Amino acid sequence: MAHAKEQGTFLGHPKGLYVLFFTEMWERFSYYGMRALLVLYMVDFFKMTQEDASGVYKWYTSLVYLTPLLGGFLADKYLGNKWAIVIGAIMMSAGHFLMVFEEMWIFYAALGFLIMGNGFFKPNMSVQVGRLYPQNDPRRDGAYTIFYMGINLGAFLSPLVCGTLRETPGLGYHWGFGAAGVGMVLGLLVYLFGLPWVKELPEGAEYHAPDEDTSASGSHDEDHAMTEEEATSAPSVFPSFSRLSPGIFLMFGGMLFLGSPVAWQLKLVSFDNFIALEIAAIAAFFAAWILSKLAMATRDRVLAIYALFVFVVFFWGAFEQAGNAMNVWADQTTNRYVTETPPTPDVYPEAYVDVAEEGFGTVLKGALAKLVAINPVLTTSFQSINALAIVCFAPLFAWLWVFLARRKINLSIAGKMSIGVFMQGMAFALMIWSVKYENQPSQATLTQLPTRVVSIEDGKLNFYDTPSLDKKEDFEKYVADELPEEGMIAHGGRLKFDEGTATLHISGVLNNNHRDRMLRATAPKTFVEAIHALAQKTKDAEAKAKESGEESFEVVERIADMPPGFDAEYLKGYDPEKLRYDAETQTFFSKMALADKDYKQILVAGSDPEFRTALNEIYVASAKFRVSSWWLFWFYILCTLGELCLSPVGLSMVSKLAPRRFATMLMGMWLLTSFFGNFTAGLAGENWEKLDPNTYFMYIAAAMFGASFVCFLIVKKVTAMMHGVK
Repeated sequence: MAHAKEQGTFLGHPKGLYVLFFTEMWERFSYYGMRALLVLYMVDFFKMTQEDASGVYKWYTSLVYLTPLLGGFLADKYLGNKWAIVIGAIMMSAGHFLMVFEEMWIFYAALGFLIMGNGFFKPNMSVQVGRLYPQNDPRRDGAYTIFYMGINLGAFLSPLVCGTLRETPGLGYHWGFGAAGVGMVLGLLVYLFGLPWVKELPEGAEYHAPDEDTSASGSHDEDHAMTEEEATSAPSVFPSFSRLSPGIFLMFGGMLFLGSPVAWQLKLVSFDNFIALEIAAIAAFFAAWILSKLAMATRDRVLAIYALFVFVVFFWGAFEQAGNAMNVWADQTTNRYVTETPPTPDVYPEAYVDVAEEGFGTVLKGALAKLVAINPVLTTSFQSINALAIVCFAPLFAWLWVFLARRKINLSIAGKMSIGVFMQGMAFALMIWSVKYENQPSQATLTQLPTRVVSIEDGKLNFYDTPSLDKKEDFEKYVADELPEEGMIAHGGRLKFDEGTATLHISGVLNNNHRDRMLRATAPKTFVEAIHALAQKTKDAEAKAKESGEESFEVVERIADMPPGFDAEYLKGYDPEKLRYDAETQTFFSKMALADKDYKQILVAGSDPEFRTALNEIYVASAKFRVSSWWLFWFYILCTLGELCLSPVGLSMVSKLAPRRFATMLMGMWLLTSFFGNFTAGLAGENWEKLDPNTYFMYIAAAMFGASFVCFLIVKKVTAMMHGVK
């Protein structure tokens, strides 16, 4: 351990702080850049359903807040902060670069590396900032403010850079993920080369300002919160509940632990939810154990933390829609042309661009043009609004709390958090208003519904999705015409067929991914079987080529019974050297192993031609109802205002109320609120395609307003349980 005089300072702070600032900036650049692309990548590139993509997003964003508990434990017991950070940075770099590869198993492996790497990196970086300062150093708050600016600088830049690469023809998602990997490597290099300046102080180090009169150091203002020593003997404000609270949490945990397996077996909850409920049970046991070690006012304070944790979960459940449903809304339903009328959307995929042929310099110029363009702005740029707004508004909020306190308007911690949850509700209420402008009618002629698309109540449409390549059991049922009892509701129930007038009606903007999903469901069964077999042949050919050491292979497959109206324009996004179709001979030529996404894209080309024409007409006609970018801008501003009322206040609450011997454990419990919040966000996102957006936004807004109201009702009681902590 170093002495304070050995650290060296710059602008009044240890030089090591700036090393950590830039390390964290690049790490957050990598995290938020990847997060900005993740759901779009799964839906657009892998052709996943929104439900499946949200399920993956749910676990990824949840587990990055669970593994820090393990990473912190290993660092404390065995590795130390520095080695844990290095290990975490290496694992995350590997994870980002693995995302460059297209294979699905590599994609999941990449997420695993990112989750575990974050577990090592995240808690230890924050702890190391604190260890640069003595316990009573007044510069500590300023240090965390500077560190927080690094987080938000990275979070602001990454969606712009990674999103630009994603939307540049010839580059795409994998370049965006590669940029995130480069950012993480830069963060690792900054840390390794800056380590000589990162000098942690011993635990008992004390701060003494120049010319400080140390004899006065023990004095304090008469108006202060009850100390921890005083709280251990002060009576509880709710003595009966306080005595019963460990048992209540133990019983609650037991009900979850024993009841969730039963609920899963009875198919009342999914396997995902079963695992989450088991984690909640363990958290309840842990909470009960902490309460059992405390008494009197000290137990009250921990109960106050637990009570407010519930509302924090609600908040993050809504806030984290940013990378999920709101990202899809920005991409598909927002008019991103700020000063011009948007062009008519192309019903076909973007044409393949050969970077070598175009010239890398030309492609790079195109990327730079997209970065600064406002017609259209990048889909991912909306996720930079939050970070920029935090930098702008955080000093204002810090001043506001002091200003109100000086005028004896002391908003309690619980009061501030209730405002934060309310502001999040206001953000989604604003989106309900935006749907009013999006929910406009379009129609197209359609004489009859194709196979596997059925009309249900009020003309709403259900369709039966084509099974994925890797779902063998589902494919066998499909071949045997064993369709599920319930199909997928089309366009959230807003797409209807009127048999009497032979028209297809829609309200709102048709999502092109949802359109393609409906289309491939109408491909003839014989064609689906043929393309399924073709995909398997290409995989077998690739495996044989690898075994024999050959550099390339080609599968040539003639399909005699091609569906009428097969449209090869849907394949123009592929390199013709890798995949092409010859219409004269009805033959596919493939020098690549066809993945699930390729199989699904070919099925769109072979979909029912009349239905395809009708949906494409509606897709083009409904595009003019895409809503202004300003709706999302103000949505993210309101989200940020809510975050500033809740997130910094929550961190401060835990540090002030937690007993010293349980401070780290309760900070870990704080991270668990983000785990459950992100899990809740993913659960909501799984229903994005099943509900119309008005209902979706209304449910979330109602949940936020309800939670805010309950939080407001218990403000006085929770504040009393804090015993003087403001």
